[in-house]
Amino acid sequence: MLHELTNTPVLGVSLGHVSLLRLDQTGGPAPGNKSFKLRHYFSEAKRLGITRLISFGGAWSNHLHALAATGYQLGVETVGIIRGELSEEKSAMLADVRRWGMRIVYVSRQEYRQRHDVAYQQQLKKRFAPCLLIPEGGASLAGAQGCMAVADIIRQRAPLAHHIVVPVGTGTTMAGLVAGLDERFEIDGISALKGAHDLAQRVQDLLSQLPCDNHAHWRILHDYHCGGFARADLSLRQFMLAFEAIHGIELDPVYTGKMLLAIHQLRVCGHWDEDAPVLAIHTGGLQGRRGYSWLS
Repeated sequence: MLHELTNTPVLGVSLGHVSLLRLDQTGGPAPGNKSFKLRHYFSEAKRLGITRLISFGGAWSNHLHALAATGYQLGVETVGIIRGELSEEKSAMLADVRRWGMRIVYVSRQEYRQRHDVAYQQQLKKRFAPCLLIPEGGASLAGAQGCMAVADIIRQRAPLAHHIVVPVGTGTTMAGLVAGLDERFEIDGISALKGAHDLAQRVQDLLSQLPCDNHAHWRILHDYHCGGFARADLSLRQFMLAFEAIHGIELDPVYTGKMLLAIHQLRVCGHWDEDAPVLAIHTGGLQGRRGYSWLS
């Protein structure tokens, strides 16, 4: 699960002293951080005797992919509210979730914008009752609580790793990490989204609800989105192909690829010392590689 990168330079810069926490090798049918976000929802559904979980996502959603896989394994029904029309390009991810028995409900982009509205959520709960509704991406207090278990893994597998880097989408995984580690740790989040300057507030809102007397120091860096969410510019493509050729570890271009590119670029410009140890978290999402022709 813990992989030490070699000193062999990637595009002229060594990633030596970088350790990868391979969450992509955990989680059974749903590898990566998504399984941690979902664990409390499945536990709560079992406690309440509810056998149907519903959530939201796009045609390439890692979250829905993990939800469907876990539901199939545990014998729990799943429903995915999908942004976009049926006529849109077919997705290998949706083929997977259908095979696992997820019921797909397509909604217009206009309707999908209501996914955070309480009244709209109540309509869905009534329509698919009895069910438990999970916010898009698992972005919730329950999701962050589940991700606190990643902090436990860090303390067990890498107790001396005090500088941690993690990709950030909703901020849920990062909030769980920050809450689960104490002030001896420093966590840098690499935003996968362009212009998402509300991320810090999202993390702070979750931290205010999580059980922690003290927590890790943290910040979010916004300059490594490579064009925006799920976008892959030339610098990311070149870096990922070079990294994989040298280290033999597959990355996803949505999250982990951008995180490692950020570490590489921060070393290139001298902001981060090449000899300073870093623990980087590989959050999985490798099934999404099928949506990028240059990775096939």
